[in-house]
Amino acid sequence: SSRVLWTLAVTQFYWRQACINSQISMPRLVDFDWRVDIRTASQLISRMAAPTVIVQMSVQPPAERVGEMPQMQKVAFELNKDNLQVMLDGLGKIRDQLERVSGR
Repeated sequence: SSRVLWTLAVTQFYWRQACINSQISMPRLVDFDWRVDIRTASQLISRMAAPTVIVQMSVQPPAERVGEMPQMQKVAFELNKDNLQVMLDGLGKIRDQLERVSGR
């Protein structure tokens, strides 16, 4: 019995590492910022202005080893009004599904 406990204590780190490596994990959203940007083809032609939103997110990738703190990564993208609407519709569907699953 003491030999089994000793073996468990010695191999605990390796088992923990194997469990972490076998988990599926996604990057974690830490922060985000956005701004509306208006681009014009010419300063004199205001009707050609095309508003877009620029989004910058800070994400933290999953740890690959116990006790590791991965470095933050920046993800930036730009959306026009139509693309933003598609994204918001999709996020709304995700929200609705989460509410149904959680019973809220």
